[in-house]
Amino acid sequence: MNEWQHIMKVTLQFRGPLAKKFQGVIEIELQNGATLSDLLSWVIEREESVREVWDIPEVIDRDALVLCNEADIGLSGGLDTKLNAGDVVVILPLIHGG
Repeated sequence: MNEWQHIMKVTLQFRGPLAKKFQGVIEIELQNGATLSDLLSWVIEREESVREVWDIPEVIDRDALVLCNEADIGLSGGLDTKLNAGDVVVILPLIHGG
């Protein structure tokens, strides 16, 4: 089996302040079988602007609504949600005020 067959593409979309940084969308190649936690770790590691807001996937999950294919990840396994080729993950930061 060729190496490319072990790779899948997933789309990550940001809403809110980070949307402008990435024109709202990043296409990411991950190993087949990757989880949502793997995806979020990848983006934290490689993107300084994300790291400035969140340092670990659990903080993203706490501070944002995370959707995978338009479904709240809380309904599908949370950060352990397995990703598939073509999945679209949306991160919508929660607004806090006082």
